[in-house]
Amino acid sequence: MKMHEMDLIEFLIKEGHTDIAESIKDYRKNTIKMCVKDVENVIAKGTSKIGGFPDLPPEIPYPTMSGYSCKRGDDTERYEKSAMQLVAQINLADIADLDIENKLPHMGILYFFWSGEIDSIHQTNKWVESIADAPENSAYHKVIWYNGDLANLKRTEPPVPYYSKYFTEAFEEKAVEFELTTDYQPLGDVLDCDLFDRLEEVAPDYDIEYLSYDGNKLFGYPTGGNIPDVNTKTHLLFQYGYNVGCLWNIFWIISDEDLKNRNFDKAVFSFDLD
Repeated sequence: MKMHEMDLIEFLIKEGHTDIAESIKDYRKNTIKMCVKDVENVIAKGTSKIGGFPDLPPEIPYPTMSGYSCKRGDDTERYEKSAMQLVAQINLADIADLDIENKLPHMGILYFFWSGEIDSIHQTNKWVESIADAPENSAYHKVIWYNGDLANLKRTEPPVPYYSKYFTEAFEEKAVEFELTTDYQPLGDVLDCDLFDRLEEVAPDYDIEYLSYDGNKLFGYPTGGNIPDVNTKTHLLFQYGYNVGCLWNIFWIISDEDLKNRNFDKAVFSFDLD
């Protein structure tokens, strides 16, 4: 993807093509890029980061996933209770100035956890039967918002091993920084041929089919080969570039109502799998 210092709509207005800019404004979303940065010292407690161990308050237990048995034909595989991986923790004060639409609270920590599982624990069909030890704890991902005193946070190691089917170690811990940019829905999918051709003519340096940031980000449009739908009533809450094997990205999608009501625990997990 070719990125530009100037947003496409800003470029069109600057060049006098305000009618085209008006025609594509509904296909643009603000997005907050999460970029890895180098730090010399240990990442401080309560800092925005990818991976490592989470900084949790005493009242929030470390997220785990139920053990379960998975029967395929005459064979039964057993998976014990496992700890979820911290994908990212975001100190919301870090993105307050970039969240120009005020979609998120600007205090506290937003945590994203994932077990490494996709859906085996919930499969029950004529080929597979999975039975969870604790059905009430069978979710394989979790989003948590903590809005208390950050002085109470403690770097917390998992109480049980990680999910043994795919990995046994924490995600590599990386410090991050944030930047506001814009994403566009693939314009070839939504514009009529005449308008699309005219846009290509007046903005030849823009790859107008791929104007979305394809890294880790909050909001905007999902990117990848097999992506979840985001419409007028839903939002991409977080995209993480997993890039292991055939799994390219993982996503959390949240409804407009749940976002407004701060029901982050209701965000839906999705993935880009070849």
